Amino acid sequence: MDIAALRLGNIGQLGSALDVVRSLGAVQAQDYGQSLWALGLRTSGGISDVEEELKAGRIVRTWLMRGTIHYVPAEDVRWMLDLFGARDLARLTPKAWQYHRMTPELMSLARKTFVEALSGGGCLTRREMIDLMASAGIPDDRQQSYFTFIHLAQEGLVVPGPPRGKEQTFVLLEEWAPQQRSLDPDEALSVLASRFFGSHGPATVADFANWAGIGIREATRGFDPVRGSFVREAFDGKEYWLPPDLVPGSGALIVPAYDELVIGYKDRGAFFTRYEEIPISTYNGMFYATIIEDGQIAGLWKRVMKKTSVDVELRPLPGFDVSSLDSHVERFSSFLGLPVRTLVKDAPEVGSSKVSWRSRK
Repeated sequence: MDIAALRLGNIGQLGSALDVVRSLGAVQAQDYGQSLWALGLRTSGGISDVEEELKAGRIVRTWLMRGTIHYVPAEDVRWMLDLFGARDLARLTPKAWQYHRMTPELMSLARKTFVEALSGGGCLTRREMIDLMASAGIPDDRQQSYFTFIHLAQEGLVVPGPPRGKEQTFVLLEEWAPQQRSLDPDEALSVLASRFFGSHGPATVADFANWAGIGIREATRGFDPVRGSFVREAFDGKEYWLPPDLVPGSGALIVPAYDELVIGYKDRGAFFTRYEEIPISTYNGMFYATIIEDGQIAGLWKRVMKKTSVDVELRPLPGFDVSSLDSHVERFSSFLGLPVRTLVKDAPEVGSSKVSWRSRK
């Protein structure tokens, strides 16, 4: 079983960004620019089509699994917060409260202030929210705003709203996405498991647990009711589950940092059977954008945005044919609506945690 090629087979051309998010269950999205391409490479539209889904409120971008920002269908925010919000809030230790110089009283004041400001369709930028907190007596000298926004988002009061240019905005969840599905915890886990294995397979229950940020027992409880919808394959002493109609994918792609193709697994060894293993993340969990060939990681890349164009800087591993990326780079150019210049740089240093972007001599 070629695990990596089968996982690549999950990347198809879906109708819309909403279709992508619903299919994947959730899409990691803390890097806004990278996350737009994560949705775009799975559709046939452009960046404006993806952003229209966000502006229309059909997709919501907020803090969910593992306390990290994800895209989810708007109607799924509440039940996912019910699954993950309370446990993430519980991880905000007394030391964190103390570091940010926040107290329950100040959080209550911030909550009241934002409800008054945002009720009735209000939409404020991050900067406007910080100024509003300051006017209420809550400074931002210890990142109080960051702590507060996450807290109020995970308790389900606010969510990031439609982008205003390049600025993040906030709105009230109950007004921005009023049509919420109601699922009990076991049903919610099963919906999440069905979406995960249907879009990430072949995957193990440990992969699902790692992706969702839950324990193995909880992951198993969620997967058991939907287990019959998937095919079981034993490989290298592990039990994998995948959709019955999945076929291997092929070809060369540039996928963004934090892409679900790479980040959605506890064990990423299957991505390094063709080329030597290279670091794809930093010690503190920052992931790089990767070059993929037939599901295998074949190097790193990054984009450099300019006023009227974009540079795609490639760092392929030895043996990779850069020309095989031509059509996919053209697709990236079409998605952005900008001309792209491709630059080839030094290969990443194998086994090194440091990644530089020196030009190839």
